[in-house]
Amino acid sequence: MSTKSKGLAVLQGKCPQCREGHLFTHGAYNLKNFMKTRTHCEVCNVRFEKEPRFFDGAMYISYAFSVGLFLVSAFIIYAFFHPVSENVYLIAIISEVFLLYPLMFRYARIFYLYIFGGLKYKSELERTENN
Repeated sequence: MSTKSKGLAVLQGKCPQCREGHLFTHGAYNLKNFMKTRTHCEVCNVRFEKEPRFFDGAMYISYAFSVGLFLVSAFIIYAFFHPVSENVYLIAIISEVFLLYPLMFRYARIFYLYIFGGLKYKSELERTENN
């Protein structure tokens, strides 16, 4: 029986209902397949996508991540390296986006599923009683 916390399940990209099954089929830096999301949990068989194009709403969370990353980067560069040219800001931010995009994409989907997916945690005992 899994006793994982919700926070740990989110960090590991696990199913919101059982907190055991993986949400994604491949690793974050498998650049060919990092976007592939499972349709169902391999442990509890719950469907992740409640409707067609369900995860389109995750782009707003991804946008918030990007804005936060830009602001933090700009603040750090300004606070510790000022004065620098605008090119330093551009190079830093573009480099960060390329390095962190797979993680931002995944966590935007994970957060969106946990917030708007309507799935509640069920222990293994609760899942077996319902079947």
